[in-house]
Amino acid sequence: MIFNTPAAQAVINFLLPPQCALCREITKEPYTLCSDCWPKLRFITSPKCSVCCVPLDDVDHDMPCTDCLKHPPVFSKAYAPLIYNDSVKKLVLRYKNYDGLHLGPMFFGWTQRCIPNDTNIIVPVPLHWWRFFTRQYNQATELGKLIAKHTNLAINPNLLKRVKSTASQGHKTKLLRYENLKDAFIVMDTKNILQKVNVLLIDDVLTSGATANACAQALLNAGAARVDVLTIARAVKDNNGTP
Repeated sequence: MIFNTPAAQAVINFLLPPQCALCREITKEPYTLCSDCWPKLRFITSPKCSVCCVPLDDVDHDMPCTDCLKHPPVFSKAYAPLIYNDSVKKLVLRYKNYDGLHLGPMFFGWTQRCIPNDTNIIVPVPLHWWRFFTRQYNQATELGKLIAKHTNLAINPNLLKRVKSTASQGHKTKLLRYENLKDAFIVMDTKNILQKVNVLLIDDVLTSGATANACAQALLNAGAARVDVLTIARAVKDNNGTP
């Protein structure tokens, strides 16, 4: 299509200049942040937990954190490019609550380096039907579609179904988060798609891991060989998270 050409994009950018995703200042490129907002992001680097991706102190290499050693998660490994701080929170909330789907390419650009090489299928964390009705889209599915498009991986948004409308997890303890999600997900796999495959579970933020664990358990029970988790951000205790 003519609108996909570089010349057409240049005209569009001239008439509708791209804006910073955080402060709305004019930027040179679309799907990015301005020079003032970019330093507000905190990217996750080593050393980090080799299981749940939480940043580690006082070590010089990746290794399991204390929590993962004491209480190993059901999923195999979690990946996330960013720490969930105030700036990332604003972006994620806009993406999932305020019709901010235009932020998807930016999130894909940050998450693509984290995708495991041995992934066979992408499965987004589902929304309960009522929340989907009120929001009109599932942000995890939209991100998963972008990843599938650019990696040629298969995606199936219908394998997992949320059958229990759970209360907000925001202010619950880790134990209550797990209890809140008990029996919340079921697998709809009439064609045995999951048998012996490696699943990449997509969500927006990994906090306690309760949602990821509940989904991973359902997928493993249905025959998946392995479940990894990919999110935009990882919450940590001093950055609005309660792992």
